[in-house]
Amino acid sequence: MVEQTQTNLEDALRLLEQDPVGMPTDQRRQLVTAISDAILCEGASDEKVVGELVDLLAHDPDWEVRLDVARMLHLLDDEPCTRLVAALRRDCNRYVRNHAERSLARQRKARKTSSRRCSEYRTYTGQLDQLARQYGRRVAAKVESLADQRYAMMAAAVAHDVRSILTTLLANAAVLVERRDVPGRAESILQDGGLIQRTIEAMEQFTRPLPVQRQREDLREMIHQAVDKAREAVIQQGHDISAVETVVTSAPAIRLRVSRRLIVLALTNLIQNAIESFADRDVDALRPGRVEVQVIVDGYETRILVRDNGTGMEPEVLNAAAAFVPMGTNKAKRSSSGWGLTLVNRYVSAHGGSVTIDSEMDRGTTAAMALPMRDPQEAEEE
Repeated sequence: MVEQTQTNLEDALRLLEQDPVGMPTDQRRQLVTAISDAILCEGASDEKVVGELVDLLAHDPDWEVRLDVARMLHLLDDEPCTRLVAALRRDCNRYVRNHAERSLARQRKARKTSSRRCSEYRTYTGQLDQLARQYGRRVAAKVESLADQRYAMMAAAVAHDVRSILTTLLANAAVLVERRDVPGRAESILQDGGLIQRTIEAMEQFTRPLPVQRQREDLREMIHQAVDKAREAVIQQGHDISAVETVVTSAPAIRLRVSRRLIVLALTNLIQNAIESFADRDVDALRPGRVEVQVIVDGYETRILVRDNGTGMEPEVLNAAAAFVPMGTNKAKRSSSGWGLTLVNRYVSAHGGSVTIDSEMDRGTTAAMALPMRDPQEAEEE
């Protein structure tokens, strides 16, 4: 098989531009497979090269090559997929026409599913807001907590079953990678297995009973500990974090009655997200940026702001994040499960606090973690 490296794709593009049949038919078909692998495994950093190759192969003299292209069009973005389907609808071969239609239908179905999820996120957050307005914030928080408990029971059952499958899957994938007989596919299987493993670990973490014991903890110490842990986690992924400045601009001497481990974990996740917002997929590195942690005491509430000047979130992504349900993995990150904000919200809600996310494209993101100055359990006991 043609290996799915950027250099090989560029060489293939130059060859086919000079002569559309400059390589045998079976190699051109293998090239389509290599392009599919490059898209699925994110092994092609230059979308322009991939796009030009697909355009050439969609007009290949051999109908079998065009058929292979028609079968993979759903992997492309909306514009190239729609354009190439329109071209292949006029193809002289019936199989090519039919599979082009199927690819378009498959992509539209995926887009419809994504749109429905965004609508569900908005409905979920809207209903919680309505409960809070109608019955008060405490009742809304209790309803959300009960929903989390039921979700935790289902997640625990799923995690147990999937983990047994994953153990064998990862072992077999590791053997394939070592053999190097099937480059690209084996690495992709191993990466997918790693994602499943991170997801299961996050699900199990979500289902664990939260500690009820609370102690008076120094907020400043917890923030600095979280900063150190977040930076170390990014370093362990192989990133050079020197480009991202992380500063604590305001951290007054406050002691809150909390579970230190949970609050540090929540803060670590928010700070790590902020640092990773500077991840650049094109060069697989962190762009220069700044992450700022600030504490604001407002009446009976302490707010910890984690602010970055990164790329920000698109509106639909922000809606999903604000719902605090597991999201899809962030492809710009080297290690992501999509459960980070879900866990943050669970840990903070357990303390009677709240989390809000505000973001604007090209301006950055601010995550605000609000904690009450008094433990809600103490207030109820009084």
